[in-house]
Amino acid sequence: MVRSELHRVLTDGLGHSSSAVVFELQIAGRDVLAADATPRRGRIDALLGRTVFEIKSDLRRERDDAEHQLLRYLVERLDSTGNDYVGIATDGAEFQAYVLRDEALQEVGQSFRPVASDPRALPRWLESVVALRDELDPDIETIKTELGRDSVHFARAMRELADIWEQARSRSEVRTKLDIWSRLLSQAYGTEIGSSDLFLQHTYLTIVAKAAATLAFFDIDPNGDPAEILGGKLFFDNGISGAVESDFFDWVLTRPAGQALVMRLVRHVSRFRLRDVEADILKGLYESLIDPETRHDLGEYYTPDWLAQRVVAEAVTRPTEQRVIDPACGSGTFLFHSLRRLVAASNGMPATDLVTLASQHIMGIDVHPVAVIFARATWLLALVDVFSRGRPQNFSVPVYLGDALQWNRREFHGLAELEIEVPAGPDPATEPRERLIFPPSLADNPALFDECISFMVDIAERGEDGRALAAWLDRNGISGEPARILRSTSATLTALAAAGRNHIWGYVARNLSRPIWLASEGQKADVVVGNPPWLAYGRMNGPTQTRFKDEMTNMGLWGGLTSVSGYDLSAYFFARAVHLYLKADGLIAFVVPNAALTRKPYRKFRGGEFAPFRPERTQVRITQAWSFPSAVQPLFPVPCCVLFAQVATGRVTLPQEITVFEGRLPRRDASVAEAATALRHRQQEWPAEQEEASPYLTRFRQGAILVPRRFVFAERIAQGRLQANAALPNVRGRVTSNDKKPWKEVEPVSGSIEARFLRPTLLGESIVPFAVINPFEAVIPEENGTILDSDAARVRGHRYLAEWMRQAEAKFDEHGTKKRTFVEQLDYSAQLSSQFPQSGIRVVYAASGTNPACCIVREECVIEHILYWGAFDTEDEAHYLTAILNSETVRARAEQWQSMGLFGARHFDKVAFNLPIARFAAGNDLHRAISDAGAEAETHVTALAGLADQHFGSARRQVRDSLTEAGISGRIDALVARLLDGV
Repeated sequence: MVRSELHRVLTDGLGHSSSAVVFELQIAGRDVLAADATPRRGRIDALLGRTVFEIKSDLRRERDDAEHQLLRYLVERLDSTGNDYVGIATDGAEFQAYVLRDEALQEVGQSFRPVASDPRALPRWLESVVALRDELDPDIETIKTELGRDSVHFARAMRELADIWEQARSRSEVRTKLDIWSRLLSQAYGTEIGSSDLFLQHTYLTIVAKAAATLAFFDIDPNGDPAEILGGKLFFDNGISGAVESDFFDWVLTRPAGQALVMRLVRHVSRFRLRDVEADILKGLYESLIDPETRHDLGEYYTPDWLAQRVVAEAVTRPTEQRVIDPACGSGTFLFHSLRRLVAASNGMPATDLVTLASQHIMGIDVHPVAVIFARATWLLALVDVFSRGRPQNFSVPVYLGDALQWNRREFHGLAELEIEVPAGPDPATEPRERLIFPPSLADNPALFDECISFMVDIAERGEDGRALAAWLDRNGISGEPARILRSTSATLTALAAAGRNHIWGYVARNLSRPIWLASEGQKADVVVGNPPWLAYGRMNGPTQTRFKDEMTNMGLWGGLTSVSGYDLSAYFFARAVHLYLKADGLIAFVVPNAALTRKPYRKFRGGEFAPFRPERTQVRITQAWSFPSAVQPLFPVPCCVLFAQVATGRVTLPQEITVFEGRLPRRDASVAEAATALRHRQQEWPAEQEEASPYLTRFRQGAILVPRRFVFAERIAQGRLQANAALPNVRGRVTSNDKKPWKEVEPVSGSIEARFLRPTLLGESIVPFAVINPFEAVIPEENGTILDSDAARVRGHRYLAEWMRQAEAKFDEHGTKKRTFVEQLDYSAQLSSQFPQSGIRVVYAASGTNPACCIVREECVIEHILYWGAFDTEDEAHYLTAILNSETVRARAEQWQSMGLFGARHFDKVAFNLPIARFAAGNDLHRAISDAGAEAETHVTALAGLADQHFGSARRQVRDSLTEAGISGRIDALVARLLDGV
């Protein structure tokens, strides 16, 4: 009876084929409980995949025998297949799951008892514990397939999260978590992060991350409490704080469907053999899951282990003595290698003392909540061998979610208050923005801070008055201004709790306070190490750019440039880290863009005098530099270097030499040994400073703003049986599906027009790499370099142009913003009139797109504002430029300055000219080779058939594919790389 019912549940309930369930499988294996090792025969009652079933009549009487048999069978399966199996003992009324651990049987969770009122309960339970295939190796490709952003599990989870979000989003505490998360990330991303889609992605990532971190150390009950998993109960119960904790993403637990989703994802993650995982796998899991668009936008380029290990080995020279802080720790790579170096140098130190020393000496900060979860697990994994020998009864993982730049702290007379801005509630009139402020004396004392915030949150949730807080303040000797600040903050927390907007402030305040504590004199580091964000100035929003400029000015790093697009966050982060976290005799080692060695935006940074107009002025001397030019691949999208520096006095000079690395790595995540074999290095003089930008920066300008297009671009109207008048064609404004409001609802201009004013005009869709394919016709009211309005056209006797312009001006005035007239817009910043008179050769490139498109224009035509153009005297120089601007080398290196669109980097504008593109010199062999390659590419593309007959995107793709297949693109990329690297 039990056997037939089990068969029915496994086939009908779980959907497995009847042939997949094997009954009475004969085996012969050792009995670990027997006195001898003689193999004993037996029969497995039922087998499905990697799950063994032992069926009894009554488990209450036969449990011991069932467990003995399962132990034999699981040992035999492990011996014969090399794989772990799950065992289930059942009598139909009760089901108990087991796994094998060190040749002993271990229960998995509580036993399960089916109930008639819920017939789906048993299939659900079985689905959670039945192992259908071998445990999954936690390699990166398998992780991507099973859990990554292209996996079925990710897609399903995102759909479910969207449904759960619609049910939960109106709750005040849920909205508060979204707002605080958004504000924290916006400090680093340089723009407001208000996307609920990204919040849901991070929720998924957090669930997977916490499950992976926990499973790396513990067995999880597959039917356990999801709140305990997301809140880190297993860690807390084992005396480990700061490993996994409740955070923004616990909102999912507010709905039953969210709780079920959490446990399903936990079960999926548990299929990986994570208990044997190493930290590099966790980093790989993080990088395979974390959102690539926002990683790129943030300027996060994660450091491979071989480079982090090399930097740590150079910087951390006394591991048992030096305190190390990584203020941009990401998934914890530098922390891992710092800890491994500490362990290697511990010389038999007792495990308890070693873990205590590690928790006090190796610390990290990051602004990304998912990164921090992985970094904490990485920190623990680095010490896993030490934990097998012993550990303190209680310790905390010193990796914190926070703003390492401390833009959320207010400084007064050298003291730092922590200030947390509370987002406005759903009704800003009744729930305005508030601020939670904590005095310096508290922010500098983590134990007292934690006790205080916990006490105030408890008071807020209970709705108590201020007497309890007054007693606590008095008991801890806090009075005067600090006490006043805390009373005000406590009142704000109580008001937030009353409005249903509590539950997160303890977590936020504890984490954000830690960077301030780490910046106190007693906590500063001997070594500051890491890879800071390379967030480009152009990717910051307006307010962040203003704040960044002010901070750079205060730090003495701003100014002296005609273009600010070359600035990025890394130099400021470097200087700020020195001020906040480095001891006076300490060393900082950061991975930064290679441009820091030579580019003008870094000139003041290289000078080493930070904050020259403030009392805490610091002089920093770069002691050595490692350069990794673009040829060292695969590494980062742009060349990098590692700068080592110390606080200095007196005159600061740069080292005479740098270390330049050469070679090609077998893979980006090459091992330390592989990198040592693949790379060689040499010494060379510190390179000369490069120009601030290419001399071509000022040679190109944007085309004319020919909008609304239905007032400018024209289509000829057929004249029936009459031949069209060539001198006076009849035309109508061109209407497309891309027209925007309000113009898409306005009738286009129409009528006859003097043929001289109907001119070929290029849009973005008119060009592909190295060729013009589809010019359009547009009414261009230009005569002798002057742009004519309707009155001027009439005075000059251009009757039909005057009528066209009269219609366009009237419609523009009626429906436009009235900021400028129609003609003022056409010739905004002389973008139209500057194109006349036309002579010579022009190089034209698209202002936006995922890939570049640039070509030579030899005929007279007008350039629209989606294109940039420059006029040149020789074909050789024009070919030189088209080869460079069409190259993948330039696209990849300029990407750091591009803004991001839905499908990645876009808006080229003039970012390519931040690169050192030298002025063409006919006598330079490299320049000539690039020009010849550009001419070859143009000839090749011109010969391609059918480009004008397809969508311009398809045509561009065909051109790129053809140039690649012909080997032309590869040669151009190599030549341009030599140009940019100065080789």
